[in-house]
Amino acid sequence: MGILRIDRLISIGIVILMFSITGSCKKEKTPLPVPDVNISSSPVEVVEDDPAGSVSLALSLSGDFDSEITLDYNTSDSTAISGTDYVALSSGKLTFIAGEKTKYITVNILKDTTSKEDLYFKVIFSNPVNCKLNRSYMVVKIINVDYATLVWSDEFTAGPLDAQNWNYEQGATGWGNNELENYTNLIDNVHIDSGYLHISALNPSGTTYTSGRITTQNKRTFTNFRVDIRAQLPEGQGIWPALWTLGSNFTTVGWPKCGEIDIMELLGQTPSTCYGALHWDSNGHTSMTGSYSLLTGKFSTGFHIFRLIWTPNKLTWIVDNQQFFALTRVQVNTFPFNFPQFFIFNVAVGGNWPGSPDETTVFPQHMIIDYIRVYQ
Repeated sequence: MGILRIDRLISIGIVILMFSITGSCKKEKTPLPVPDVNISSSPVEVVEDDPAGSVSLALSLSGDFDSEITLDYNTSDSTAISGTDYVALSSGKLTFIAGEKTKYITVNILKDTTSKEDLYFKVIFSNPVNCKLNRSYMVVKIINVDYATLVWSDEFTAGPLDAQNWNYEQGATGWGNNELENYTNLIDNVHIDSGYLHISALNPSGTTYTSGRITTQNKRTFTNFRVDIRAQLPEGQGIWPALWTLGSNFTTVGWPKCGEIDIMELLGQTPSTCYGALHWDSNGHTSMTGSYSLLTGKFSTGFHIFRLIWTPNKLTWIVDNQQFFALTRVQVNTFPFNFPQFFIFNVAVGGNWPGSPDETTVFPQHMIIDYIRVYQ
């Protein structure tokens, strides 16, 4: 019996010893592998006129970690120059603490009106502690919005109207505004003479009116550009000239979802004032309008340059180098910043806005266009 008790004690001791060893092994924690810091290999893009005035660069970790992670960073010029195009970062340190997987570096961007091309700079990373870098730098691309490269123009040097650029829109449908004219493709209404495009509103008899309306739909569409249109405008009660754009998705989504940018509109009864406007859909038709008035004279007595600058974050209306209206993406969070547009030139007669011609209205009335030039 005594021998059995000794055996039992030995067995119990072995079990206790094994339990102790097993228990102590379970308490040991296996170190986590050193995580990678993921640095984008593609350039991070920022538009020069970004409302925030900065670019935010994201760095993320590939996994969990045990110890605090740090790395140093600084910026380095390439084609972009610090102090001119961006604000340099000379000696920054990024620190990840427990639970953090992503950190951001913010670099302020400066508006450089002298440069007319996209520019680049680098953010350099060094001295990683408790981590590995998959790359040593990140490239930032500043997208230029001082559009200076001519991408398309029509100088209207000789007729007939170039069918590779323009379409005639025809008919007497009221055009959504209860207009009175019948648009035609007749040379009396649309023709080129001596280097100028003429769009003419006529009154053949009584309350019958004809005019011209041309578009670049499906032929010339653009997103983000500067356009200059040099034109002399008609005048008179009920005369309504316009230089404008519609979204290229007009035929599928309709108006106002396609968006409309009015580069220039004028009511003939107030020939010294023109308008710029934006129409879009925000749970229904929404619009905003600005106006510009000449200090002396009328738009019918000489040529003026009507300019629209459309950047990813802003629309700006300008007449003869004088800005008179602007809208930002913050004010218009849907259209027109995301859709290509085509151009429309027309002279309407009558309609909801100008009203009908009266006994003071003289015909014919001409909108004479010297050129349209589009820059990107």
